[in-house]
Amino acid sequence: MAGGELHTGHRLRIKERYLKKGIMALDDKDLVELILTYAIPRKDVYEIARGLVHEFGSAESLLAAEPEELRARGKLTEHTIVLLKLINDVRTKPYRSIVYRRERLTSVLRTAEYCHSLLGGYPDEVVILLYIDSNDYVTDLTKVSYGTADSAVLPVDEIVARTMHQNAKRVVIAHNHPSGSSTPSSADIRATEALRAALFSHGIELAEHIIVSKTECTAVLHHQTINVSEGRATAPWK
Repeated sequence: MAGGELHTGHRLRIKERYLKKGIMALDDKDLVELILTYAIPRKDVYEIARGLVHEFGSAESLLAAEPEELRARGKLTEHTIVLLKLINDVRTKPYRSIVYRRERLTSVLRTAEYCHSLLGGYPDEVVILLYIDSNDYVTDLTKVSYGTADSAVLPVDEIVARTMHQNAKRVVIAHNHPSGSSTPSSADIRATEALRAALFSHGIELAEHIIVSKTECTAVLHHQTINVSEGRATAPWK
């Protein structure tokens, strides 16, 4: 079988696997290869994809890289860079129902209510990052990851990188538990402490980690569970 036919068959198998089983059926190399088939349709991108994953460490790091890095380290064309950055922006942009509002978060209660208004109706787990200024106003919001009904990833390195890119000094992380209570799991607590330590090492404060369920929220750092419908008063978070 000719080399071109082999590569065509390989591409088709990746596409079929993705359509049948979703993104979890692809490893990072297959994922990058699938993306590159649309950026470089007339060329075998098998080795290029593997080289990029090796150079950047993961598909996620490749997508999150700045254009100048993609040019210098990835040796990629502007056409390919635009596609990668577009995919990354779609991946990280908050879904349309997560509407950023300039709110002032002066207490645990207000913070919980705000996060519940953003995440309370989501069927799957979502992790969002709120940037807070020195006067407690939300200045921006980023969707960090989107998981399944059971779990979401709290990518510490990515959160730190995003916060530093925003030049933010204070942030709130929030995610939801769609199918259960807002009680933090042991993994949630470990992830919170790891994130707080990582941010602190860069001079950034993790003001709170809010876990949202349908009827309540838990502020992990303040050890408070709040029934949002009752609006119980809580102490200020500073």
